[in-house]
Amino acid sequence: MTRSRTRRPAAIYAVLQAVTVMLALWLSKHFQVARLGATLVALAPTLPGAYLTWAAYRDDRREAAADTDTKVKTLAAVVAAAETRQRAQLIGPGAHRIDVTFHQRTEPANNATGAAAHGRLTDIVSYYQNLRPARLAITGEPGAGKTLLALDLILGLLTHPGRTDAAPVPVRFSLADWNTEQPLQEWLAHQVHQQFRDQGITLADATTLVNGYRVLPVLDEMDTDATPAGRRRAARAVEQLNAYQDPTGIAPVVVTCRTTQYADLAGLDLRMREAARIQLDDVSPGQATAYLTARSTSPDRWQPVIDTFTTAPGGTLARSLATPWRLNLAATAYEERHPDTLAYLREPDHLLTLASPSAVRDHLLARYLPAAAQQHPTRPNHYRPDQTHHWLAALAAHLATTTPTSTASSTDIVLHQLWPMAGPRRVRTADTLLAALLTLAFTTLILSPFSLGSQSRQTFSASVAVLLALGSIWQPSRARVPEPQRFQPQPQRLRSPTHLRRLARTIAVGLVFGLVFGLSVGFSGGFVFGLSVGLILGLAVGLTHGLLFGLVERLNDAQPTDPRHPVRDDLAYGLAVGLILGLVLGLSGWLVDRLIWGFSSGLAFKLAPALVFKLAFALVFGMVVGLYWLSGAGRRYLVFLLCIRGRLPWRLGTFLNWAYEAGLLRISGVAYQFRHRELQDWLAAHPTP
Repeated sequence: MTRSRTRRPAAIYAVLQAVTVMLALWLSKHFQVARLGATLVALAPTLPGAYLTWAAYRDDRREAAADTDTKVKTLAAVVAAAETRQRAQLIGPGAHRIDVTFHQRTEPANNATGAAAHGRLTDIVSYYQNLRPARLAITGEPGAGKTLLALDLILGLLTHPGRTDAAPVPVRFSLADWNTEQPLQEWLAHQVHQQFRDQGITLADATTLVNGYRVLPVLDEMDTDATPAGRRRAARAVEQLNAYQDPTGIAPVVVTCRTTQYADLAGLDLRMREAARIQLDDVSPGQATAYLTARSTSPDRWQPVIDTFTTAPGGTLARSLATPWRLNLAATAYEERHPDTLAYLREPDHLLTLASPSAVRDHLLARYLPAAAQQHPTRPNHYRPDQTHHWLAALAAHLATTTPTSTASSTDIVLHQLWPMAGPRRVRTADTLLAALLTLAFTTLILSPFSLGSQSRQTFSASVAVLLALGSIWQPSRARVPEPQRFQPQPQRLRSPTHLRRLARTIAVGLVFGLVFGLSVGFSGGFVFGLSVGLILGLAVGLTHGLLFGLVERLNDAQPTDPRHPVRDDLAYGLAVGLILGLVLGLSGWLVDRLIWGFSSGLAFKLAPALVFKLAFALVFGMVVGLYWLSGAGRRYLVFLLCIRGRLPWRLGTFLNWAYEAGLLRISGVAYQFRHRELQDWLAAHPTP
């Protein structure tokens, strides 16, 4: 990364600004310029310096985003690690998978060239690489293996021996999170930033990668069959995908979609243009036999089921278990054992007694959850099956309330977006009441009898308290929750000289901003408190903020994103910065009092309780500023947990991560999703075990 060409001029202008401000104030005092307007006129020429400092930092961030090759390598490594874990979760114990087959579905026009008539899971990478242009639509019935095929394609492209540094990184996105009123590339950039910001991918970086076509979008389905075709976001999504172009023509993309949904869109003459559409085949009796035999520790138990596949390939059971998802359900449910005796809890031949595919489906889904929980790799008995069913059913029911016209996802469980589940008005009201209590405590402290000073200082303090209180109460009353802040310090990174240099440069820029801010606060506050007092307070606030800003920006290089991180980081950022800032203000205010009142023993009785007051003020001030000005998503999530008690566990993030490790959920970006939409719909319809 090249050294910024704007940092040095920005620093020079910042120093010049500080000198100019001090000179202007000295002239004002020396010549006894009493009018406030005259001093403000003298300060006005310093504003261009502040702007140039800000512009220098902005340009420096843009320059950092220019190192796309490094970002691409980082992105590829993180995607490979995350999707490898995701595939392992979907395949289940033993890593047994079915080599599903597929065939091409030729459209009336605008087909990609190079598509073979047939293919299979194990050769999906070569199949895709032969397409011109590289646009693929993967269709299939629910549970046919579309996601697993997409995962194999992603991992195959990332590990292919012929991969070059110029090749785009395949990244999987959930279309359920896309408000299609937003342009595709803008949404993709936002998603890349959200998913990989823990690895230092800023929004500017993400925009550069997406606009430079260094990201290959792999898009999961988003709408349900119950949504009318004309109102589906998928219809608008196809239109935008057909307009998605790179310098060589129409841009590469991969989409997964249910067969019926794609057929509905095709009936409206809406198809992926210049794309190859493939249709996943049903699992053959031979493939089903091989899979069940490999998954079972006692294959003889499955012999009656296997015989049915051979004698009645079109029968109820064979049709019900014709997808990888259903076979996985059956193998998981019927491999469950008693925890004490290790005896099998049920025998597979019971499946022969079920009269219809829907009966087979409901039977397997009802037994899948406790069986999957028992197979948890480390904590099988951490949550009771009835608790797990109740909590997951509540989440599924909440997702089912999403309307076709809503911009909310009907599949994504994002922690800081769950708060409407407890009642939008209830959560916002509780949030506002909490803000009122904190600001009342803050106002009481700032106006307490321990506050020393003149009437003007008390008036100023009261004005600040009222404004902060009003703003803090207004923040939680808003329906929109801001995006979470990120704050994941990694002190071990300081051992690297490269990171130390980067950290030093960023802190220097942050300190320059702090100096400018501090001088501005100092001179404006000097008219009320006096120049020395205003400068001390302003510089303390500004320099502390600059130092924190530099540390937060550069000590933020974490492991791959965990869906629990956003709310945790948002709270950590708000409380850490708010409390430290409040503490510095409190100590600075106490020091100012000592400077004003002196060190005489006659005033010692006033200064001792003043220190206690300042520290108490700092704590409350930091909580108010941190929770209601620097944070939002994390605070709203905590209020939501207080309001939802009884319907969900208090440690919701821990429970969801346990469910993910048990194979009941999967992870897509910063969201949890149910392992399969069929499981989500069944739980929503069956709130009790």
